[in-house]
Amino acid sequence: MKRKVILLCVVVVGAVLAYFSLYTVKENELVIITQFGKPARIIGNAGLHLKLPGFIESVNRFDKRAELFETKPTQLLLGDKKPIIISCYVMWKINDPLLFYQSVGQTENAVQKIGDILNSKLSIVLSNYSIQNIINIDTSAVQLQQIEQQATASANENTINKYGIELLETGIQRVAYPAVVINAVYERMRSERTKEADKIRAEGYEVAQKITVEAEMQAREIKAEANKQALILKGEGDQESMRIYTEAYREGGEFFSFLKSLETYSSILGRDTTLVLSTESSLFKYLQLQKEDHPTP
Repeated sequence: MKRKVILLCVVVVGAVLAYFSLYTVKENELVIITQFGKPARIIGNAGLHLKLPGFIESVNRFDKRAELFETKPTQLLLGDKKPIIISCYVMWKINDPLLFYQSVGQTENAVQKIGDILNSKLSIVLSNYSIQNIINIDTSAVQLQQIEQQATASANENTINKYGIELLETGIQRVAYPAVVINAVYERMRSERTKEADKIRAEGYEVAQKITVEAEMQAREIKAEANKQALILKGEGDQESMRIYTEAYREGGEFFSFLKSLETYSSILGRDTTLVLSTESSLFKYLQLQKEDHPTP
């Protein structure tokens, strides 16, 4: 009976020691073992591990994965002394577990420290830029990416060296402006829009003028070509007319002269017209012939 009690006690003590001495590490974790509050070793391998009982050694767990948070909105000054309210997103991870444990302690404390450093560096970077580099209808003037990169690089130097924290990525999440800045921004945007509209109208007028000039030139060219063709056709017509007259005169000269005289009579004689002619006139010739052919009874 006594042996059974002793065996039972041994089993119970062994179970208690195992409970306080065995621990597991997950794939996404790293563990710092502290002995009487001081760091003893770092465990990064997943699986079951052994330590001294809890009152001697303690397990401190940290996530190896990247963490993401958003900083609180903070008012900063730009290079043109205009205030701006900015909040950023931050992706970070533990780069040096031992330094992180000694300087930060817990993950919850890291958020505040990162936010303070990033805002401080962002304030320095923003002092080199104006409101036009933050918001502008001309996208080439916007420098947000450069601002983010400079602030991240500058902040990383501090977080890595002081806290064992690496900033993987930061970016401007939200931008707001005090009322005085909003009015100035709206006024500048209206001015830029007006300038852009005037430019477009001027370009449109220039294009319209160019089209009008080209159309007038084409019209003049077409008209000149038409006049040229008309003169050519008229010349050809006159030439053909002369040819016909010449042939007609050659084939029947007397008849041709008679027809021409009739045309002349028609052009100069109207109703109630009195014509005085010399008997020697060529026009009188055919009138005289007509009288001879038809004598008065």
